[in-house]
Amino acid sequence: MTVHRAAPDASRAGEEWAPAPRRGAALAARGAAGLGAGLLALAAFSGLGPDPSFSPVAAAAVAGLAVVALPRVGWLVAATAVCLWLATEGGQPGTAMVLACALAITPLLLPKAGMLWSAPALAPLLGAVGIAPMFVGLATLAPTPRRRAGLGAAGFAWLALCEVLTERDLLFGAADGTLARARWEGSAVNAVGDAVVPLLSTPALAPALVWAVFALLLPLFARGRWAAADLLVAGAWAVGLVAAHAALGDALSGAGPGLAQGDALSGAGPGLAQGVVVGAALGALVAVTVGLLPSWSHERHHTPRAGRGSRSRTTLSPDR
Repeated sequence: MTVHRAAPDASRAGEEWAPAPRRGAALAARGAAGLGAGLLALAAFSGLGPDPSFSPVAAAAVAGLAVVALPRVGWLVAATAVCLWLATEGGQPGTAMVLACALAITPLLLPKAGMLWSAPALAPLLGAVGIAPMFVGLATLAPTPRRRAGLGAAGFAWLALCEVLTERDLLFGAADGTLARARWEGSAVNAVGDAVVPLLSTPALAPALVWAVFALLLPLFARGRWAAADLLVAGAWAVGLVAAHAALGDALSGAGPGLAQGDALSGAGPGLAQGVVVGAALGALVAVTVGLLPSWSHERHHTPRAGRGSRSRTTLSPDR
């Protein structure tokens, strides 16, 4: 009698492919999301208002743990708590309004991607050291095209709003008509008119679209298969990103005091914002280097598709 072995279910092949590394990656992603949210909460409690009546470190730890447990719900609760504290005990409802705008735009641009909601904060951090466009290269590492574009756009939105909050030129400077924070931090209504409306009524947010487009472009052509080809593509991508920022710098030269006062990158052209060349080059280098990693390339090109009626196993834990 011949015994026939049942053929393996093709729809379950992906489930048997290295489940342990995926579980570890999911846990690491949650840990990173919690750490990012905790650091953001600590920065808000320590830097945006007066000394709170509670321990900022303890509150930040609670926020981080909440995001680890439930990334989306925890992040929204933590963001709401920070804004409420700033508007009440902190005595700065105007600052809370501007911060709330930055926080609210993130879930809209990155729906169902709670573990990425703190990532846009990297854009103003990179802007603080003069290499803001590097964030576009980091955004290309998001797992799907929609999240790459959303992350790129959210990063610039955070950058622009942080320029308003900190009164520092992190890239192109604050929009024309933006008043000093002391004029509106005590009133939510004044904050809308003197800080938020100038961003929406001028082309100051146009670079968000450019960041989204460039975050989409690089992974389309740099596939992580041939290093030489990817380096050439990344070089062309970086040149294009620099050229786009040069054009934006010219177009936005009247949108804020930064470029008008000569903060353009020395020797790179009158309309070029600071750090664009270095930031674009570093972003391209990081994106290509990570894309060439064997595990990253395999994940990008061989992610299994779930069969009909089955759930996708791209991640093992839901991003709630």
